[in-house]
Amino acid sequence: MTSIRAALVRLNVSPQKISFWEVQIERAIQRAQLLDDFDAEQVSEEKQDTKSELSNFERALRAGTRASQLQKRFSKLSKPTIAIINWKLSFTLNDNVGFNDLDLNNDDHRTSLYVAIKSSKGWLNDARGFSHGVKASEIVNAIALICKQITGKEPGISSTSATSDVNYSTPFEQLLIAALTCTGVTISTQGARALYQRVFLRKK
Repeated sequence: MTSIRAALVRLNVSPQKISFWEVQIERAIQRAQLLDDFDAEQVSEEKQDTKSELSNFERALRAGTRASQLQKRFSKLSKPTIAIINWKLSFTLNDNVGFNDLDLNNDDHRTSLYVAIKSSKGWLNDARGFSHGVKASEIVNAIALICKQITGKEPGISSTSATSDVNYSTPFEQLLIAALTCTGVTISTQGARALYQRVFLRKK
């Protein structure tokens, strides 16, 4: 992950923190690959099973099921369902957290879990349509979140009108391209910028 390390250095990540963020990015890449495989390979019946798992878990949460019972239910969910919930939790809480980091005796954490489950169900029903597929769009989401956590600012993208070098990339764009490359997605600076803009605008 040499290119990712170089991008993190450019983001002014301290040497002591680089390994931590490399691990977070590697996890994001693995999760994006799992979601991409699930989206591409699972037949509609299996996706329906995942929706059913999410709905049942959502009902248990709304019913005020005890924390210990929710934890037991969660452990019995399928791998794709767990991955989707954890992925959505990271965006709901704007942090590198998952189900196991929650205190389910805390009402705020229960609310965050509920929002993540609703978002998970929405994702399953969502139309894709990006030329690079689910994997690339989820990498965009993950890297944008990680970049914001590192810098405390929204990801910055360059404008072709602001520079004479069409291959110039901002630190965020460099990190995004490096992460996409690690997943086997070959993309130019302009292509990565356009992909980010499509994903970002789609969330508005």
